[in-house]
Amino acid sequence: MKIDLADKTILMTGALGGIAEYVIKALTNAGATVVATDKQATAPLQPYFPMDVTDPVAVERVVTAAFAQYPGINIALGHAGGTGVFPFETCDRETFDKVVAFNFLGQTYFARAVLREWRQRHIAGHLIFTSSFISRIPMAGISAYVSSKAALEMFAKNLALEYAPHKIRVNCVSPGNVAVGSSQKVYDEDPVYRAWVDRVSPLGQRNSPAGVANAFLYLCSPLADELDGHVLQVDMGVGLPKLG
Repeated sequence: MKIDLADKTILMTGALGGIAEYVIKALTNAGATVVATDKQATAPLQPYFPMDVTDPVAVERVVTAAFAQYPGINIALGHAGGTGVFPFETCDRETFDKVVAFNFLGQTYFARAVLREWRQRHIAGHLIFTSSFISRIPMAGISAYVSSKAALEMFAKNLALEYAPHKIRVNCVSPGNVAVGSSQKVYDEDPVYRAWVDRVSPLGQRNSPAGVANAFLYLCSPLADELDGHVLQVDMGVGLPKLG
């Protein structure tokens, strides 16, 4: 089945990440226009706006500029995020706050700016956040990250309820252990994490970035028009509750 996204203009944060490369390829191959943002000053992507999601002033400015140039933006992907391993006892306050800002607060800044534009322009938009299976599965060493993703999912559900009267939908994609980006980095560098990852997948393998990209393709398509306040788990079953 061919998915046609020719009528979609998509604003995306975290567009230079490992998963993002596959997401952008899937969306553009389906005909969408992807307006990319990330912290880097320049990028081999067009159109592209440099933006630090942890800077609320920058987010407001860039989102305003993006809508001015692409007033038809009707999907927004809050995709920026990531972490290293920072055990709580040895994680200083600055590091903890940075992880929370990157994975949660930055998404609230982005949502506020995008929702304001959609309300002013009377656009029935679709906001999609990237969460993680770890929002539901506690794991030692990444308390800032798991807390941020859990908060993000509840934030998304609350926005879905609040903005439903305006025909604005909010959903999440929740990947598992994806073999790319920060997940791959931690997997390669931390033997304890690697052993845990290899053990917990019921299907015996990690997520491919292309498989996660297909979830975004689905949510951005008319096939998902009736989904709102939903967390789409694309995690090879890693997020399933297990004993032992």
